[in-house]
Amino acid sequence: MTRKLKSTLRAWACGFAALGLVAPACLAQGYSSRGIPEWAPLGLIALLFGVLALASWRIRRLAAQARQGKLAIQHRTEDLEREKAELVRAQEKMRHFAEHDDLTGLWNRRILIERLSQEVDRARRDGTPLSVILVDLDHFKDINDTFGNPSGDLVLKEIGAIFRRLVRTYDWVGRYEGEEFLLILPGLSFVGARLRAEQFRMAVQAARIFEGETAIQLTASLGVASGFPADYEAMIHAADVALYQAKNNGRNCVVATEIEPPEITGGAGI
Repeated sequence: MTRKLKSTLRAWACGFAALGLVAPACLAQGYSSRGIPEWAPLGLIALLFGVLALASWRIRRLAAQARQGKLAIQHRTEDLEREKAELVRAQEKMRHFAEHDDLTGLWNRRILIERLSQEVDRARRDGTPLSVILVDLDHFKDINDTFGNPSGDLVLKEIGAIFRRLVRTYDWVGRYEGEEFLLILPGLSFVGARLRAEQFRMAVQAARIFEGETAIQLTASLGVASGFPADYEAMIHAADVALYQAKNNGRNCVVATEIEPPEITGGAGI
């Protein structure tokens, strides 16, 4: 009950109490013998009923206003909740666009570099190996020239989907640039990384992507860097050098390089 409604009810209650005291007194003292009409007490009672009716109407009106105010507050609260939910969705959408490649939906280069830097720090701290695989689709320009850019985009999306299905839940895969993909494989040794790279290469070669009724044949060259890098730049460089060697070796192959732990200097005498 609102403060205004409570105040009105108290005022009417005081009035009713006064009338209830005056009416019996008037009847007892016989005001009719002093020149006051006999119908005065009845008029007073009628007035009392009129006041009661007016008070009842006023109370109902105030109660209706209170309900309307409550409904207005409820509707406004619901509107604010919807606006908040829409804002959260918009923020999540903006964050997704900022972190993912528009075409493939994979992580973009910025996020890959950030994550690789974190994984390098963790590998050095925990003494566990870290592997990365840099994948480049062979003769991708020929696909665009032969089938058109939309077909090239389709190839990138399909290959990205294949990589996403093949990686572990705690691996990271993204579009590094152009037709290159980067896979970050925490805890994977040199031997394990080479085997995984061969699986990825064979998956690309086995992919069947059609332009109309024509199947687009694909192969990929892969550069692997595995071990204990000093920093993420060194690991990217090692994978890039290995990828360059794979292309010089005729493409559609894997070249892997192992990164030895950094030498610990100092503390020992000569």
